[in-house]
Amino acid sequence: MVDPQRDIDRVITVAGRLNARIVLVLKTHVHNDYPSGGLEPVRRTGAEYGFAAADEVPVEHRPLREGDVVEPSEHVWIQAVATPGHTYYHLPPVAHSCGQPAAGGCVHRGALLFGTTGRTDLLGEEHKPEPARQQYDSVRNPAETLPDGVGALR
Repeated sequence: MVDPQRDIDRVITVAGRLNARIVLVLKTHVHNDYPSGGLEPVRRTGAEYGFAAADEVPVEHRPLREGDVVEPSEHVWIQAVATPGHTYYHLPPVAHSCGQPAAGGCVHRGALLFGTTGRTDLLGEEHKPEPARQQYDSVRNPAETLPDGVGALR
């Protein structure tokens, strides 16, 4: 799961129907603009919780850095990609399956939105210029560096 909303019952229900286990919950960033539901699936399923290492969070988690790889199964692995801007430590995952980046495999939650990008003023107006510059680079670089066929999920 990536950045789950607070109501996770339907996701857990679908996972049960598919006989799938939720083994990993990733946070792309600390959400200053809305409450997160990440802790609930971790508590209910025993899944591992992954956050950007630089984010200070008061829960047990796996600290992730640019380029880190998490292998939730034998055939799937997830690579962390730093895309600062919306927040300083925005770290979306790129999913790989059977050795290849999965189509639709880069999750930009909060940073890349339909027709726009995420806010860069959440830490205060005085911090806005630098995140805005970082955001500009971040939304372009993944599109230029990821292999063909990899889309960005919002």
